[in-house]
Amino acid sequence: MSARLQLVEAPDGPEDVLIDGLAVFGPHSDDLVRAPGAQDLAAHGAQLGPRPSATGLAGDELLDAVNGHELAGRGGAAFPVARKWQDFLRAGLGGMVVANGAESEPLSAKDAALLQLRPHLVLDGLASAAEAVGAEETVVWLHESATSSRQAVTRALAERRAHLPSEPAVRIELAAEHYLSGESSVIVNSLSGRRALPSFRRVPATTAGVHGRPTLVHNVETLACIGLLARGQQPDRYLVTVAHGQRRTVVELTPTDRLSRALSRAGVSVRPQAVLLGGYGGTWWSGDRFETLGGTPTGTSTPFGVPRPVLGAGVMLALDERRCGLRYTATIVRYLAQASARQCGPCLFGLPAVADLMQVLADGRPRRRDLPKLERFLAEIDGRGACHHPDGAVRLIRSALQVFAPDVRRHLQSQGCLHD
Repeated sequence: MSARLQLVEAPDGPEDVLIDGLAVFGPHSDDLVRAPGAQDLAAHGAQLGPRPSATGLAGDELLDAVNGHELAGRGGAAFPVARKWQDFLRAGLGGMVVANGAESEPLSAKDAALLQLRPHLVLDGLASAAEAVGAEETVVWLHESATSSRQAVTRALAERRAHLPSEPAVRIELAAEHYLSGESSVIVNSLSGRRALPSFRRVPATTAGVHGRPTLVHNVETLACIGLLARGQQPDRYLVTVAHGQRRTVVELTPTDRLSRALSRAGVSVRPQAVLLGGYGGTWWSGDRFETLGGTPTGTSTPFGVPRPVLGAGVMLALDERRCGLRYTATIVRYLAQASARQCGPCLFGLPAVADLMQVLADGRPRRRDLPKLERFLAEIDGRGACHHPDGAVRLIRSALQVFAPDVRRHLQSQGCLHD
């Protein structure tokens, strides 16, 4: 009989910095099921002290700290933060900084955890970034359905207006509940009054963003790191969401941890069949290979011994032996096809076509030519979309065909699924 994933309570380590302990969410909403206490402004100030100014020379020092730390974005693309700031500054003073909390990855909950448990750390980073680059406006960008996160940020902003009147003014803007709502060009287009769709022509937002002005879009975890750097502290922790069963658990790792530590901290006590790393646009890893990831020497700029983008939005899904990886992948690909902007050929035609072929393969009724056809479609789609949305689906499918190769063979030969 196959081993089943079991959930056990793992002790919270003393190393947690970004959130103090485990934050547990249900499978869909941003409502916390279990979490440590949220920090109000008084508790935040007692722990970290007042936020230092980041204007003038202090802003230059913060930019040097961001550059020296090699801080990369935590939203998925892992773009160097210092390079964004330098591009913004070259474009001239003014513009906007956006705290991107529109957590479009369905498996992720780390941004919701930060916004609800440590909102002032995120808002500190937002204020410091705005001061350092001379931005005139600051915005928190959230999904319209993220009720709990919006309420937490609203309370935090009210506290800051009452007790920190010199802080930059912040407004909350709501995004439609859509997979692409957290994409940078979608944010820029929406805040500029245009249709909330990805842009074909990619002029960097740091050069010409909202209403043509320079715009910094930072994930909220990135801003929390900036809030620590502004105080001279090293942001050497990463938040990871572990999806398991009917819950999502947000845990904190150091860059030298093995990634499997996230599973153990989340209560997954049996080695999974495979792990989806990076979310819906990520890659599958076999259970054996996944356990080798991480444990890098201190001082490396690459966390967990893998390229920064591999972790994507900081998501892991542990797949137990009872579930068919091909069927699970087919479900994700169908979701990605339905969530596309339908602006270009790869999204409009390519994703539905590969979703159909993946479903046929998962159902165990493919024709002999279907697998070569699928591989040909993947090659035609890869790198040709208006945005990177189709590329994520291609990456996901290719990894599934490799990791679940025994299942592929059985499904192709109509021998039934190993996991039925």
